[in-house]
Amino acid sequence: MSDFISQISAIGAEFKEMFTGIPGRFSTILSNLPIAAVGILVVMFELAIIAVSIFLISKVVRTFVKKEDSDSAESSASSAPAAVPVPAPVPAPVAVSAAPSGIELSGVDEPTAAVIMALVSNKSGIPLSNLRFRSIKKVLELTDVEEPEAAVIMALVSHESGIPLERLSFKSIKKVEDK
Repeated sequence: MSDFISQISAIGAEFKEMFTGIPGRFSTILSNLPIAAVGILVVMFELAIIAVSIFLISKVVRTFVKKEDSDSAESSASSAPAAVPVPAPVPAPVAVSAAPSGIELSGVDEPTAAVIMALVSNKSGIPLSNLRFRSIKKVLELTDVEEPEAAVIMALVSHESGIPLERLSFKSIKKVEDK
């Protein structure tokens, strides 16, 4: 039992020495702060180098991708037949109808739906026979605006904002009268 008590008192003495020796340890902490600061600065500098290198690599990759896209566009433009003008679609009733192929059409007539399906097939590169359309719904609501005017408005918004038209979504375009 006396060994146990002597061990406890020795541990107590060590704790007392640790807590009473704090001013001495505080000076060692202060002397190590410049080393820690240099370490933090080195890490931040390395992170900045990584960020700049990622930025530069992405710029280089974008230039190669743009060159490949323009080359493929030129070759496809030279081999593609001249574009045939498509007449403006006739406004259809908003009622939901079922196309013969089982596609649910809402606010879109069958010729317009056929053009949409052909465009999706062409842009995605997937044959139309491999695509399955369940429904095609008219999302854009035009109020006192004709479709050609709406097309011009959408093109202007795309041009002025710098966002490609494929990435923009218009739910409605309304004409507001000046008072």
